[in-house]
Amino acid sequence: MSLYSQEILNTSLGDDIHLATEAALRFARTRDFAGTDPYDGLLSPVAPILRGRLPRQVWVQAHKRLGDSLRSVTRVPKVTMTKAVALFAMAEHCDGHTDRGHELVTKLLCMRGSGPWGYEFDVQTRWAHYLANSPNVVATVFALRAISAMDRLAEVSPKTTTWLENLAHPDGFFRYTEASDRLVHNGSLLAAESLAILGGDESLIQQAVTRTVSAQAADGSWAYGEGRGLEWVDSFHTIYVLDSLFFLKQRGFEIGDSYERGLAYWYAHCLNDQGLPVYNADEADASHDVHNVATTVGFLAGLARRGDLEVDPEPTIRHLLSHQGDDGGFRNSPKSLPHMRWNQAHASYALSRWVGLLSGEQSAQAQS
Repeated sequence: MSLYSQEILNTSLGDDIHLATEAALRFARTRDFAGTDPYDGLLSPVAPILRGRLPRQVWVQAHKRLGDSLRSVTRVPKVTMTKAVALFAMAEHCDGHTDRGHELVTKLLCMRGSGPWGYEFDVQTRWAHYLANSPNVVATVFALRAISAMDRLAEVSPKTTTWLENLAHPDGFFRYTEASDRLVHNGSLLAAESLAILGGDESLIQQAVTRTVSAQAADGSWAYGEGRGLEWVDSFHTIYVLDSLFFLKQRGFEIGDSYERGLAYWYAHCLNDQGLPVYNADEADASHDVHNVATTVGFLAGLARRGDLEVDPEPTIRHLLSHQGDDGGFRNSPKSLPHMRWNQAHASYALSRWVGLLSGEQSAQAQS
């Protein structure tokens, strides 16, 4: 048993985690897992008139920052997202509600097909534009993680494996989406993880792993991607890289010491002096982006399970809980929207990972 997990069992924090998880899942269930998203602006029926990257970016960012006041004018509807449903399925499973987890996986497969999967709205980033429901590696890997957790991979379409293998770029990485040839390191490894889950071409997987491992900086970090405009380093994308590397190492792929070096970097540069998660590496102020904070909380649970937890998780867990309202919704600030995918789903899953960990340790403690 992890020292820090043992300490949580002996304090009220464990009870608080259980209560927060149930409230978070109840919030989502009562809304049938549908809601807003910070990047859903292009769902507006007005959005198709926009032409070019900059107008679309401005439109998306305006909806992200102005919340319901703009969405009510531009008629952006609530949406049920593949990635959110997958996260809630895993959260229900970790929280001991496996039947509900299966119901959500069935919902995902019935509503969004058997793969590969994409986002339910057009996406415009600084490096790519891709259309609603066009497959991308992020939606696909989260769907596969949930389906795998429910032991239902046989229901995934063989087209998913083919699509992933066809994302392989001649330069040795997986593309994030068919719409872009840019190398995004977390995306490439998420594709590699997805293909490994499905038992796909191991040579393509190892090629992509080697490409990202070779791009690791001397200090242990990874830039978000390669090329102009992708040079930044942030916490939650670093976590995505580390989680995929750990998974792939467990599957027998060669990663050298990249995981250990990357984890040391994350500890040193992505937590501030108070032990709280920052957004971009080396920032002093704690992040208030629920997605980022929740990803850290879930990562710490994973580290505790692996035996790699080197910091007290309580400050970060408490920081996440401070963003939960009386209704169970998670918001970046009291006046912000409780985005169903970006906030609620990630927070629910992160907390449920601690529920699962603590429940397992309580059982082990009772048997000892």
